[in-house]
Amino acid sequence: MLIGIIGAGISGLTAGRILAQAGHEVIVFEKSRGLGGRLSTRYSKKYEDVRYDHGAPYISGNDERLVQFMNELEGKGILKLWTEEFHFHDGENIYDKHPNRPKQRMYCAPEGMNSIGRYLSRWVDVRRNTKVIGFTYFGENLRTKKPWMINLQNSEAVEVDAIIVATPAVQTYGLIENSTDETMFKSIIKDIDTVHYRPKHTLMLSYENADALNFKGLICTNNPVLHFISNESSKRDTGNKLSLVVQANGDFSRKHIFDEVPEDQVLSEMITALRGLLGDWAGKYDEADLKLWRYSQPGNHFETDFVEVGADRAPVALIGDFMKGQTIEHAFISGYELGHYWVKKLSQK
Repeated sequence: MLIGIIGAGISGLTAGRILAQAGHEVIVFEKSRGLGGRLSTRYSKKYEDVRYDHGAPYISGNDERLVQFMNELEGKGILKLWTEEFHFHDGENIYDKHPNRPKQRMYCAPEGMNSIGRYLSRWVDVRRNTKVIGFTYFGENLRTKKPWMINLQNSEAVEVDAIIVATPAVQTYGLIENSTDETMFKSIIKDIDTVHYRPKHTLMLSYENADALNFKGLICTNNPVLHFISNESSKRDTGNKLSLVVQANGDFSRKHIFDEVPEDQVLSEMITALRGLLGDWAGKYDEADLKLWRYSQPGNHFETDFVEVGADRAPVALIGDFMKGQTIEHAFISGYELGHYWVKKLSQK
């Protein structure tokens, strides 16, 4: 079968790899130029050896399915163990571990977290910079056409036998609204509309000839601006340069989006907060770049690994990090479970 997947995050690429390995033809449509969704890496404009994991700074989890995948990536040299504990700031002092957070193996990617998406994409046909605006159902008993048509922003269309939507719930809702047959989605579209996301501003900073930091990651609590600081230089060799990824907390980002605060002011407030935490040197950066993740993490979720609608011979499935959880681990499991379910189901057709 020819299967179209909308979204090249970890859930979509995981499902795609499983289906492609089973012999199906898989096309993945990705509106941006990157792969991996939140497993994203931005390259420094100033320094060749500096890169920033400005989405998810690491990957971790205890589920056996994910652990097996992480072991596969570690064996390929794509992942390495980064740390088992983060430093912790309680609003006044910095401690070398969080008092209420158990040890957990957290993995980073020396070449950047986007290398995970690149690895998964080897099994499928990925069409980047290709935005899907909706899909059309023609029926499952056609002789000359496939049952589904995926409609692209550039006015082109691609016929497929089945569709997987692997986008944030907000974007999934928009795609369904642009479908010419919403009736099959009636049972779930209201639920999709209730999923809300926490936004997050991410600030990428580099410093030349700065002293090394003694932490790999720093969790910030009781801070009105900051949530987490990732020491990117602890993941890879950056020479004499220190690179950081600084994540704002959700309340700060939500308020600044609502108030339409300019980017330069957001950056200034995050730098001020960082100086208060680490010292005045933190304001003397050589490079700064700000990224807003509007759909950083779902605040609520479905209670299933995936949702399937449509005819048995022309199904549509919804997967992603809003299925049975809110993390990269849940996004992976969602794609994994749907992939294996369809391998079994579609082989019986």
